[in-house]
Amino acid sequence: MSEDGDPDDAALLAGLDTTAQAWARLLALADRFADEPHADDDYRWTRSERGADGVVRIGCPVYGERVVQARRALAEVGAVTPAYHWMRRRVPYDGGALSPGDAVRMATAVVRGERFNDGFIGRAVESGALAAILAALATWYRDRPGA
Repeated sequence: MSEDGDPDDAALLAGLDTTAQAWARLLALADRFADEPHADDDYRWTRSERGADGVVRIGCPVYGERVVQARRALAEVGAVTPAYHWMRRRVPYDGGALSPGDAVRMATAVVRGERFNDGFIGRAVESGALAAILAALATWYRDRPGA
């Protein structure tokens, strides 16, 4: 891990587990998100409600199956890493393609960000960032030396 929490691309990519079975899911999901970056059932909010007991239940994001599978696959292949200090550094998403290293940085920020900000993953779906993360990692995996 780099001392400043911002490892270079080579270090981040070396941290990916190329033997993980989750790559098959990640590759399939990358193709699905490339075909349809944002499906209607990917992300929605439940409504806040006051129960009969007077307790207010705050609305929360509900993610569809392919978003849940993408989050899980990203974690399982090592694209969500403690090596990158995502709260101190941000990778802005401009709507374009990502480098594989920036895909790892952004995957870490998006998945970890959901813990602190409900709907963070949903905003990544809506902006196309999740599709870009999956595309960059899928391309890297398919094109890596020895693949």
